[in-house]
Amino acid sequence: MENNLQKIKTLKQLAKITGKLKQTGKKIVHCHGVFDLLHPGHIYHFRSAKKYGEILVITITADKFVKKGPGRPAFNEDLRAEVLAALEIVDYVAIVNSDSAISAIDKIKPNYYVKGPDYKNRKINPNLPRKLGSEQSAVEKYGGKLIFSDDEIIFSSSHLLNEHFDAYPESTKKYLQSLRKTYTSDQIIDQLLMLKDKKILVIGDTIIDEYQYTRPLGKSSKEPVLVHIFKEGEMFAGGSLATANNIAALSNAVSLLTILGSKRSFESFIRSRLRPQITPKFFYENGQTPTIVDRRYLDQYTQQKLFQVRYMSDEIISTAVETKILTYLKNELPRHDAVVVNDFGHGLLTPKIIRLICRQARFLALNVQANSANFGFNVLTKYPRADIVCTDVQELQLATHDKFSDIEKLAKTIARKLKCSELIVTRGPYGALSISKKIGVYHCPALSTRIVDRVGAGDAFFAIASAAAAGDMDPQLVSFLGNVAGALKLQTVANKTPIDFKEMTKFITRLLK
Repeated sequence: MENNLQKIKTLKQLAKITGKLKQTGKKIVHCHGVFDLLHPGHIYHFRSAKKYGEILVITITADKFVKKGPGRPAFNEDLRAEVLAALEIVDYVAIVNSDSAISAIDKIKPNYYVKGPDYKNRKINPNLPRKLGSEQSAVEKYGGKLIFSDDEIIFSSSHLLNEHFDAYPESTKKYLQSLRKTYTSDQIIDQLLMLKDKKILVIGDTIIDEYQYTRPLGKSSKEPVLVHIFKEGEMFAGGSLATANNIAALSNAVSLLTILGSKRSFESFIRSRLRPQITPKFFYENGQTPTIVDRRYLDQYTQQKLFQVRYMSDEIISTAVETKILTYLKNELPRHDAVVVNDFGHGLLTPKIIRLICRQARFLALNVQANSANFGFNVLTKYPRADIVCTDVQELQLATHDKFSDIEKLAKTIARKLKCSELIVTRGPYGALSISKKIGVYHCPALSTRIVDRVGAGDAFFAIASAAAAGDMDPQLVSFLGNVAGALKLQTVANKTPIDFKEMTKFITRLLK
C-alpha cells in the first residue's frame, strides 16, 4: 500500500518527473477525469491508453470542482487517488485543482492525451463551451496529440452510481426512470439554450443578506445572556437580485427593476454582484429609508443561525417614486417577453403597479412571499392574474384562509382564481406539486441529498421554473428544472454564487444517465 501511495504526486513534482522521463525517450500518456467510481470501463480505457507509451499518468478533478450535482463526488479526492494508484497499470496520479485538465497538461506536457471512445462521437453544441477543444489545443501546443481510446465497452460512472449507489429513495429513482423515457439530457439542454434570447424583466425588492459569523464565549457575568465574539462577515445579493442572477444563467437579456434606499444604498456592491447579462434600473426612496438588509448571526463552526435583524422602512413607496416606476413600466413591459415578479411585501409592489403589470405583461411569473415583516398581509390573491405561480404550502394556506384542507384542493382553488396555466407548490423535502392546465396534477420529488443552507433555494426554484415556463416548456420539465435549481442552491451558503448553466446541465446529464 505504501508503494502505491508513492505514486501520488503534486503537479509540480510530476512536471520534474515526466520532464526527466521524456529526456530518456519515454512516451508519456495522460488520462484525466473524475473517476468517481472505478469500473471495468476505466480499466479498458487505461489499458488502451498505455499502448501509446511507457508511462501512464492519471489526473483527477479535485472535489470542489466536480460539478455533477448534489452528492457528487461520491468518493473524496484522496480516496479516488489512492484507488487509482493501486492499479498496476498506472504509474503516477495527481489531483488537479481546476475544472479542466489544462493546468495538468501544462505541467506534464504529455505525448498523448487520451479520452474515452464516448468523447469521439459526442454531440457538440456550439452554444456551450468546448472544454475538450481547449484541452486539445493545450496538448498540441507542446507537440502532443489527442487520442480516443479504442475500447469498445463503454460504462458510465454516473449511470452505475444512479442505479446502485444513489442516495435517492426508490420513488425518486422511479420518477427519474420515467423522465428518461420521455426526454434525454441533450433534449432538455437544447430547450434551455433556446431561452438565451428571451427578454425577461424581473421586478422585486432588493435584499442584502449579511452573514455575521461568531464564536460563543460563555454567559455574561452580569446578564442572563450568552456572549459571542465576532469573527468574520460576508454579504450576498439576495431578493430580486438573486432571482435576476439565476435567470441570467439561461437568458442573455435580463432587465431588473428594483428600489434602493437613499441611505446606504449598496449600489456599488450590487452592481459588482450582478451578472453582466443584467440591465438594472434602480429607483431610490428619499429620506432616511435604507436598502433592505437581513443580517443573520451564525455560529462559526456549526453554521447554525442564532439571531436575525432586518433593516428596512416597513412602509410602501412614496407616490413620487410610484409615479416614476409606472412611467418606466409603461414603456418597458411591451418590450419584454416575460415579467417575473418577486413580491417580498416590503412596499414596492403597490396596487397601481400590480394592476399595470397584470394588464400589460405578455407572460407573468409570480411569487408572493410570506415573511416575518408581512405575515398574513402579503398574499397571492392581491394579484388578479398570472401565467405561472410558485408558492409554498404556508403561502397557499394564507391565500385561501384555509389551514386544514388538502393542498391539492387549495392549489386548484388559487389556480382558478388567478387564471394561471400552471401553479407549483414547493414542499421542501417532499418536492413540488404542480397544477397544470396541460397535464393536470403532477408531482416532482426533491432532488437534494444534502443541505448547506436553505436561504435562496426557493428563489432559485422560482427563477429557473419561471424562465422555463416563459419558454413554453413542458410543465413536467418546468417543475423538474425548478427542483434541479433548488437542489443546487441548497449546496451553497445563501446566494453566494448564482445558478451556473454548466453546473446545471451536468447535474441534469448525471440524473438522466
